[in-house]
Amino acid sequence: MILSSIKNFSKRLHDEKDPAHDFAHVERMMVLCKKIAPPEADISLVIQAAHFHGLLHEETNIRNFLKSLGFEDSRIERVIQTVRNARSVAIPQTIEEMVLHDANILDSLGAIGISRAFTTGGYKHQTLSETLKIMKKNMERKLYTPKAKKMGEQRKSFMKRFIERLEEDL
Repeated sequence: MILSSIKNFSKRLHDEKDPAHDFAHVERMMVLCKKIAPPEADISLVIQAAHFHGLLHEETNIRNFLKSLGFEDSRIERVIQTVRNARSVAIPQTIEEMVLHDANILDSLGAIGISRAFTTGGYKHQTLSETLKIMKKNMERKLYTPKAKKMGEQRKSFMKRFIERLEEDL
């Protein structure tokens, strides 16, 4: 019931996002979180936080919403902190932050990462060179969890071959 309410709230907020950062991105991240989370991670915290990925500009609304669901202030703070420290530009501190961070990075790699890069590029009217630069930057981002590192290497390998071929064709 609570997770369903969180999902519906999150979907509404993500309706305003660009196509590469919509709720489908969040759903893929949640699947990845479950795959890469070590046993000691609080997976319910990770999943709750994943719903609010990319929505820190809505922090007050998120806090009020979670409060209305009966979340304690300490849990709300952990959810928000996990979202904040799991961004691709942040340095995660807890295992939960690392899991969410890694899921976000993994979704920017491989075939889905290439697709998302071109979707974003089109949405933002980027040149091919600008989009390629972003893909290369994504490939350099650090992964923290062992399973994400392994998955990341496979996705980076695919992406590297694609980029090399595209640059050759250009």
